[in-house]
Amino acid sequence: MKCNLRTCVSLLLFFLWLITGITGTILLIGPLTAKLGHPLPVSTADTLHTYFGFAFFGLSIVHVALNWNALSVYFKNLRGR
Repeated sequence: MKCNLRTCVSLLLFFLWLITGITGTILLIGPLTAKLGHPLPVSTADTLHTYFGFAFFGLSIVHVALNWNALSVYFKNLRGR
């Protein structure tokens, strides 16, 4: 499978979204699981969540720039309805 820039950026965004969601869930339920005696690696999840969140944000800007023409056509058609 050949990976052009748009495809690679989209796939990377998906994996960053997935990791950010998983680490966010760990941060959300971490205090509860610690009270139940099953601590989660909250400190590690916090660090990963922060860095992957920044990467996700930056790559989202690249994604919008790469897909600007398609997005503008979509919104023009949406406005014309």
